[in-house]
Amino acid sequence: MGEMTEAAPEIRQLAARRGLVVERLPDTIDRDSYTPALLGLLNNILLWGGSRVFHRRHGIGTNEWRIVSALGNWPGATAKELCELLGINKSVASKSVKLLLEREDIAQLDGPRGSRHLYLTAQGARVHDDCMPIALDRQRILLESLSPEEVGTLNALLVRMLDSSASMQAYERDIVSDAS
Repeated sequence: MGEMTEAAPEIRQLAARRGLVVERLPDTIDRDSYTPALLGLLNNILLWGGSRVFHRRHGIGTNEWRIVSALGNWPGATAKELCELLGINKSVASKSVKLLLEREDIAQLDGPRGSRHLYLTAQGARVHDDCMPIALDRQRILLESLSPEEVGTLNALLVRMLDSSASMQAYERDIVSDAS
C-alpha cells in the first residue's frame, strides 16, 4: 500500500487545538508485519468481492454462499454445526439460514430433541453448482503467485493456526471477564 496522505497544515493545527493526537504514536502495529491485520485485510477483500459476485449472480452474500457450500458437503447439518464448521456467529447464521429458507434454496427438517437439519433444495444445488466454479477461480487467482508447494505449506500453516483458535478464544474470554 502507498503512503498515506498527510492532512493539510491548517487541518493538523485545528486538530491540535482541539486536543487531538496529530503525531504518530511511538508504539504502533505495522500492518505488513502483523499477521492478524494481514489475514483480516485479505479476509475483507475476499468477503466483499465474493458478496458482490454472488449477490449479482444469485442475490446471496458470502455468508449464504458459505452455508450453501457447507451443506453441499454436509447435508443435514444443523445451524449450530454450521456455526462451528464455518466459524460464524449464531446471529449471522440465523439471518443467512432464514434468507436461504425464504428463497427456498434450503429446507429444514425437524429431528429428535428439537434439532433442525438443513438440506439443499434442487434450486439450492443449482446455486451451489453455479457458484462453485467462481469460488474456485477466485482461489486460483488468489494463489497464482504461489507454487504448488507454497500453497500446500500455506494451507498447512493456516490449519495449524486454526488449531490455535481455542487458545485464542480462551485468552479473549479471560480479558473480557477481567474487564467486567
